[in-house]
Formats: sequence, structure tokens, C-alpha cells
Amino acid sequence: MEARRQKRDYTTEFRIVLPDGTRKYVEGIIHHVFSKEGALIELVGTNADVTDRRRAEQALRESEAKFRAAIDGIAGLVAIMAPSGELEAVNRPIIEYFGRTAEELKNWGTSDAVHPEDLPRVLESYKTSLAAGTPFHQELRLRRFDGEHRWFENRGAPIRDESGRITRWYCLLVDIEDRTRALERLQQLQSDFARMNRVSMMGELAASLTHEITQPIASARNNACAALNFLNRQPPDLGEVREALDNVVSDADRAGNIVERVRDQMKKAPPRKARFDLNEAIDEVIILARTVIAKNEVSVQTRPTDDLLPVQGDRVQLQQVVLNLILNAVEAMGSVEAGARELSIITGQDQTGVRVAVRDSGPGIDPDHRERIFQTFYTTKSSGTGMGLSICRSIINGHGGRLWVEANEPRGAVFQFTLPGAERELDGNANTVTAAGARTDCPAGSGL
Repeated sequence: MEARRQKRDYTTEFRIVLPDGTRKYVEGIIHHVFSKEGALIELVGTNADVTDRRRAEQALRESEAKFRAAIDGIAGLVAIMAPSGELEAVNRPIIEYFGRTAEELKNWGTSDAVHPEDLPRVLESYKTSLAAGTPFHQELRLRRFDGEHRWFENRGAPIRDESGRITRWYCLLVDIEDRTRALERLQQLQSDFARMNRVSMMGELAASLTHEITQPIASARNNACAALNFLNRQPPDLGEVREALDNVVSDADRAGNIVERVRDQMKKAPPRKARFDLNEAIDEVIILARTVIAKNEVSVQTRPTDDLLPVQGDRVQLQQVVLNLILNAVEAMGSVEAGARELSIITGQDQTGVRVAVRDSGPGIDPDHRERIFQTFYTTKSSGTGMGLSICRSIINGHGGRLWVEANEPRGAVFQFTLPGAERELDGNANTVTAAGARTDCPAGSGL
């Protein structure tokens, strides 16, 4: 009646039962025909079988329900985006995590959903992937409904049709807060172990350090006594006094530098990445180990490469690696009765950057144990902890390098490690040294 009053068509849907018992859905459309005066003249009705359409619609609803159940059951936050990147749909965990509707989440780029420190980086990566049509992978902090930020891993990938055109984007965010905290604790544990290893080495070098510090102190005392004698002359020899006092200052500085190097090795401090000369750092380590080397009657030869690439890293940690390798080599050769005890430390450059080799003439390492010696708690020493070489490899790996061991001919072992070279500009020309390592104006042979 309402359709008649408004003079519009009327649509209805109903079911019919055929003689064979089959049920069909029928859509009926009633058209009202009116006279010029507005009186109803007749009703024109058409009926159409819409059973297939109804079944298709039902199948679509069931498919969408299954899809919704599937993405709602994923242990992560799922978002579906249009080819333009606009948010189209999200799963229930996203709604529950943020405490916001899908409509509100469409403005994630301007809301506080992403941590403000991470937002510029995430947006840049997001825009780059959308423009190139390539997947993206990010780690970012998201703000939970209660205000707490948690770390998530965000992976997005485009879905394409048969012609290669992007039809939508699927995005999965997985909570990695616990994993991130565990990694931080592991890194702290590794740092603590590394410091314990350095403290242990300093204990082994106690006698050597005492000798190294006593030497400049004794020299300073002698120079101070000489200065007093020159002052007691009539008239005082001020030129000699000045020279003697200069020597006192120099001796005090030398002792202070030794103490400072020991303090660097002993103190607990976070890793400090800086660019430095590895040859100089190795020389400082050899000074620390000089007395132990002499006590074991080991002859040391150093072959530093001139104009060696600077390295970018933690000086103290890398010195710890070299000191570990030197002390291990000295101890190994100390058990050899016959033959010369020779230690050589060689630096060079190759295609990876900087390369260091520590060669000894000790008994060598059983080929079956060459990888095992780098495993945590594995040791061939009666008093060893099995941590030294494991920590050394961890440090080198953390600096983007590699540490390994080979046989030294005719006897002994050679421990080698590589490090990426830091970028720098060569003096006097425009050639550069890159992080990959090879200079553009000289061959890359390392001589190792």
C-alpha cells in the first residue's frame, strides 16, 4: 500500500515449491500504472528466478565469514590495504590491541598509534614500498590501548592479479617485545662475559703490568734525583734541571698511559664505536703482554701494513681479541721444549677490508677440533674456562667480520680475523676507501 501511495514499483522476494518438491527463490516486481488523473489503472507484475543469485550471495557470505575467522585467529595483527595503501580492513586482534575502530585506525600516520621516534622511518619505508610495489619489513613500536609501547615486526606484501596489477596489500604485525628484551639481556650477558674475560687476562698479566708501570716510575725518580743534584751546583745548572724535569713529566705520562690502558680493559662500559688505527691498537696490546712474552722466551715479529685502512669499532673489545690470541699463542708455545718459539702478528688488506693474522710455532690444533675451540665452555686447558675464543668470535662477528683458525706451516697455528674498513678519503686525491675495503689506487693483496 505504501508503494502504491508513493506511486513507485514494489519489489518482493519469496520462495515457491515446485511439483517435484524443489524450492526456488523468486523475485517479484510490481509496477503500478496510473491514469493522468492519478487513478490506479492496473498492476503489472514480473517474476524472476533468483535462486542462483541467492546461493552465490550465501556462498560469498560464508566465504567472508571463514576468511574473517581465519584472520581473526592469526597470532598477530593483520591489516588489508587498498593498492593505494589506504586501510580497508583489520582483524579483531588489531581492534583489541589499539582499542580503536578500523575507521579510526585509517589515520595511523597522523595519530599516536606508532611511536613518534619510529614514525618518520616507518612512513618513508612504507611510501617507498608502495611506489615500487615491493614488500617491506620493519621493526617499530606500537602504542597499546593502555598507552604502553611494544616492539612489533611489520611485514607487508602486495597481492597481484593475473596481469600483474596490485589488487591489495596484506600486512602482518607480530609482537616481538619479549624477543627484543631477551636479545637485550643476551647482549648484556655477552658484555659481562667479555668483561670477565678481560679481568681474567689482566690477572694473568699482573706481573707484566707491575713491571711496565714500575719502569717509568723508577726512571722518573732517577730524573728527579738528577734535577736535585743540578740544583745543588754552584751556580745551579738550570738547563740540565729543565731537561731532567721534562724527562720526569715524560715518564709520568708513560706510566699514566699504561694505567689508562689497563683501566680501559677492566672497566665495565657500553661498547663505543669509533674509527681508529688498528696497527696502533695492536702495538698497545703487545706492550701489555711484553713481560709474559719475554718470560716464555718467545720472539715476536710484527709486520704491519703501511697506510692500513682505519676500522670502525670498539677499540677495547678488539684489543681484547688480539690480547686473547697472543696469550693463547704464548701459552701454547710455552709447552714446546724443542724448536724456536716464534710469534708473528701481521696486518693487511683484502677485498673485505682489514685482515689480521696471529701465527705461532706451537704444537698446533687438531684439525677435528678447529671449530670446537670456538664453542662456549670447550677448552683444552686444565685451568681454562672455554670462554675466551667464544667471546673473541662473538666480538668479531658483532663488528661484521670473521674469525677462524688454520694450520701454520711447518708447525703451529694461525688465527686470522677480518674487519670491514671504515670509509675515508685518501690524502692528495679523490680516490676513496670504502667499507668493502679495497683501495682504488693499489692492489688488494694482503700478504697474509
